[in-house]
Amino acid sequence: MDVASDRLNLVEAAKLRLVKDMRERSALRELSNMEGKRRIADERVKRASETLASAEKHRASVEAELYLQLSSIEAMSVTELDRRRHLVIERLAAGIASARQALEEACVAREQAETEVADARALWTRRLAARRKWEQIESDVHSTTNARLESAAEIEADDEVLLRYQCGSSGRAVGDSI
Repeated sequence: MDVASDRLNLVEAAKLRLVKDMRERSALRELSNMEGKRRIADERVKRASETLASAEKHRASVEAELYLQLSSIEAMSVTELDRRRHLVIERLAAGIASARQALEEACVAREQAETEVADARALWTRRLAARRKWEQIESDVHSTTNARLESAAEIEADDEVLLRYQCGSSGRAVGDSI
């Protein structure tokens, strides 16, 4: 079976894990930034909604006041008051339309921010998985390297024992023949 840890040495595995770690931290920072943008967009939607509600409430109170003035005034000035009422209501309607537009734009910005957060979270999740994978590979390389070093040390110790045994038995054989 082809295993990544068998093809790497400890230094290469550590470097690759560090790269994956840096990428994961970068993705986490990006996710944090996107979540901050989303919170700002949420606040803008909230403020725009409050502004719209306030503008609509103000318009309703001004209209009620104008209708009261219309009902309590003489016939001569009714046309002038009606003209002023239309001007005021048009101005208020323009303010409400502007507030609605601001609310719609804030909602669009919030949706975009939510999409960016989801994308950033997905990227961070992938990079986190990659970092964990390379941590495991580095651990495997470390274990493999230690096992190879222990095996090499055991072989070297066995070779020394065999060499001593062979030297000792050949010295005895030479001594016996004399």
